Amino acid sequence: MVRPAMLLLLVAGCAADGAPQLSGTVEFPDVEVGSLVGGRVLEVKRREGEKAEKDEILVRLDPGEWQSALEEAEALAEATARELDLLVAGPRPEEIARAEAEARRLELLWKVVSLGAREEEIQEAKEDVKAAQALKDEAERQLARERDLGDASTKEARDRAEAAAEMARARRAAAEQRQRLLERGARPEEVEAAREAHVAQAKLVEELKAGARPEEIAAKRAQLEAAQARIRTAKTKLEELLVRAPAPCVVQTLDLRPGDLIAPGAPVAVVLLLEEPWVTVHVPESWVARIQVGQEAEVRPDGHAPLRGRVEWISRQAEYTPRNVQTREERVTQVFRAKVRLVGDASRLKDGMWADVALQ
Repeated sequence: MVRPAMLLLLVAGCAADGAPQLSGTVEFPDVEVGSLVGGRVLEVKRREGEKAEKDEILVRLDPGEWQSALEEAEALAEATARELDLLVAGPRPEEIARAEAEARRLELLWKVVSLGAREEEIQEAKEDVKAAQALKDEAERQLARERDLGDASTKEARDRAEAAAEMARARRAAAEQRQRLLERGARPEEVEAAREAHVAQAKLVEELKAGARPEEIAAKRAQLEAAQARIRTAKTKLEELLVRAPAPCVVQTLDLRPGDLIAPGAPVAVVLLLEEPWVTVHVPESWVARIQVGQEAEVRPDGHAPLRGRVEWISRQAEYTPRNVQTREERVTQVFRAKVRLVGDASRLKDGMWADVALQ
């Protein structure tokens, strides 16, 4: 930000050759520099009055928070990039082979459940029923004999015979139940469950062979772009923690110490840019017609060798005009502000130094 003109007209006269002579002050453009992020001052690299080159660091703020944010964003971007590569590459052949093998196994299981028991299994169950029936008959005959013996048989013998008969009857009932289950086959719900398991696995095989959908890849790419944007944001914030000189300059104001807290967007220093300065003068109305943009001038700063100058700008609006101009004499108080840009080595000049300007 360039400061408003500090000078005002002091002397207006003419040289011996009639050229207009004016007085004004030397002005350098100044800039307020700061950080859009703010934070705690870690280091002050330049002090007031010291020169700094373009992009030279003036103040360094603590990067801890944004450095962590950058590392987190980089880790997220790396993980997302790997996931995207996996989606684009699709499943490995080994995964597809395992899925196909599982689909075949479930298909066979479904067919087995659908067909029911084999004839051999049913015949075996019938034989088991016959054997169980024979054991039951023998156990019941033994129980009858023990009962017929009356007092000749002991209580323990009768109890054993009854237990054996009961066990034989239970074994026959279990054999008959197994025979009925084998003859009926699997329940419809079991067959349907086996079929659905096979169909689901077959669909999974198709999906693996087809790879990721375009929508999934696009969504993962969007996540990667978001992570990369977070990286750029974190890097920008980290760069903002380094308050740099915008151009070759002299530090005008910088009153900070390590540990100070800086608010986001607050100026931390004022620097004077070491570019060509100018002298602001006020031209009387009677001389305005004799001055034009680009006109050469000789500038004599106090205590400095003369420098060349050039009129760079003339205001279109008058200043210091009385509220009601009544006479011709009063019109001499009306002036127009002009800026004379210095040409040459102005490194020894100081902001606010007085200078005489002789327009040519």
